Amino acid sequence: MKTAVILSARQDKDTSVPYPLKAYHDNVCLMDRTIEALTALDYTNIYLIVGGQAPLYQKYASDHVHLVLNPDYKFTSSMGSLACAAPYIQNDFLLVEGDTFYEYKVLKALSETDNENCFAITEESGSGDEAFVETKKGYITKVSKDRHQICNFEGELLGIAKISKPTFDRMMLKWKHSNNPYLNYEYLLLDSTDVLERPYIRFTNLIWGDVDCEDDFNKLCNYIYPKLRRKENPFDYDNLVAYLSEIFPHDQIRNEVKITQIGGMSNKNFKVVKGIHEYVLRVPGNGSEGMVVRSNEEQNSMQACKMGINPPVRYFNATTGIKLADYVKNAETLNGATIQRPSNMQKIATIFKTLHHSHVRFGNEFNVFKEILNYENLLKMTDGKMYDGYEPVREKVFKLEDYLNQLGVSIKPCHDDLVAENFLKAEDGTIYLIDWEYSGMNDPMWDIAALFLENNFTDENQDYFLNHYFEGKEPENARRKILVYQILMDYLWAVWTVIKEAQGDDFGTYGRDRYNRAIENLKKIEL
Repeated sequence: MKTAVILSARQDKDTSVPYPLKAYHDNVCLMDRTIEALTALDYTNIYLIVGGQAPLYQKYASDHVHLVLNPDYKFTSSMGSLACAAPYIQNDFLLVEGDTFYEYKVLKALSETDNENCFAITEESGSGDEAFVETKKGYITKVSKDRHQICNFEGELLGIAKISKPTFDRMMLKWKHSNNPYLNYEYLLLDSTDVLERPYIRFTNLIWGDVDCEDDFNKLCNYIYPKLRRKENPFDYDNLVAYLSEIFPHDQIRNEVKITQIGGMSNKNFKVVKGIHEYVLRVPGNGSEGMVVRSNEEQNSMQACKMGINPPVRYFNATTGIKLADYVKNAETLNGATIQRPSNMQKIATIFKTLHHSHVRFGNEFNVFKEILNYENLLKMTDGKMYDGYEPVREKVFKLEDYLNQLGVSIKPCHDDLVAENFLKAEDGTIYLIDWEYSGMNDPMWDIAALFLENNFTDENQDYFLNHYFEGKEPENARRKILVYQILMDYLWAVWTVIKEAQGDDFGTYGRDRYNRAIENLKKIEL
């Protein structure tokens, strides 16, 4: 397959420069990335469909990149643009939406598949513009942007697909007789195929996004791309082999294992395949020394294993932080959208109750005020500089300690770091809570506050979760404590981010955004 079609005819109304042409890092834009990736995969016929602000795309015209104008771009949608490529399509082709950002492996997998047609899907993103997917036995049965029409969510479509020439011919025949110029290509593609002609590749834990507005673009610049940079950062294979040789001292590790990187925010995680066994190797990231007491993490995570809420840990080095745990096969890492599905919220509420009511006593306490002081000392050691207005904000933050004591604080075993990525959902539906680095004895309301804040829970879903957690008997002060803890965690993780970035990491505007949100929420409390 040597042909690709890029759809980029839409006119963005809120920007003078189309989003596919706006640089998100070092003068690189989405269109640069897409064409570079297609060229690297040896696509020799790339048809770039343009419309609004077409002259701005002229710089991409070359021997293998051909610009095709959709003269009716104001009055058509994606199928109208795709139809403009019809005179040039002689073979199967790859279709790419120009406003989509994704990992290179998506293009590679679709380029190498033997399927005549093939869709790319991933977990729902919660973007608000999802094309939801329902599947059966490896084939897509339904696509809809209305979640009320989907019985069983499998995820959402990425804006990338392989389309065969015969399928495209059928699409064009139907298009010629269509009276709806605003038809999207994915619906006509479904209408032109039988179920068995709609196989898909499902990408789990994919870093991706589409850019339809200024908020999407800012998210790409400040969150999605920095996250991808951390994931794609090269790792030292020899070091990983050395770590594994310590864990398996009697084996010839270099010849026996396959290692692939699988992400991580502050740490680096690697899938290790050794014979019939699969593991996850965790290697601590930059600047974790002094921020995490590994002996506490080891003891607490082992307790969580006994409770059945953490996958089995096979090796833990409390000095280096190197950890080897069982790999949860075909696990889905939850995200801000999937974590708020009712079935998942019910299971997480059960996990919280199992942990908080376990009567286990962790050997350490997570006291946010002590953690802030500890982080501030680390900040001085790294020559990091906090954001403007730090001192008066700090004064207000420390006044919250007395306010919390007035509300009443309960101390129970807690996880303390409830980002969606720390929840793994196994094939059988079991949800595990992983990464116990920051765990300790704390107020359970911290865990609930973190769950809501880190994953942007809607008000309705907060009510739903609290009702299940408290079994309909919510304490009077619960929500006030949740707000206080959300302020404190925003403040704490803002300092954490500055420390990390002082040691070479890049988190975009993550830290400053949290700091500013803490300031806004402080205004809601009378001290």
